[in-house]
Amino acid sequence: MTTPYGTNLNRILLPLLAVLAGTLLTAFAFLLAGFASGACHCSRPIALAFPYASIIWGSTKAEWLGGAIMAIQFPFYAVIIALAKSRLLRFRCALILFVIHVFAVIVALFVY
Repeated sequence: MTTPYGTNLNRILLPLLAVLAGTLLTAFAFLLAGFASGACHCSRPIALAFPYASIIWGSTKAEWLGGAIMAIQFPFYAVIIALAKSRLLRFRCALILFVIHVFAVIVALFVY
């Protein structure tokens, strides 16, 4: 049985850990996409990892906005999954985010 303080700590700690994990995933994806872009001399790996930033970079001149979206994309994904109440709901959230990401990649490949 958990105390009320334990559940409150979980409500605070879980999103913070999700942001940390998302930030680490962002750094890893950025390095991996950067190395892959250098290998093929193209921008497709960046569009695969960061499609929302690629869409903004391809359709507008707001580089700062694309960079900001690139920085918060994976922490945002992680917080959405972490805030789900059950394992089934977390799986559904992850699946929905994956589908949205795939559609964004398709759009990014056409735009950028």
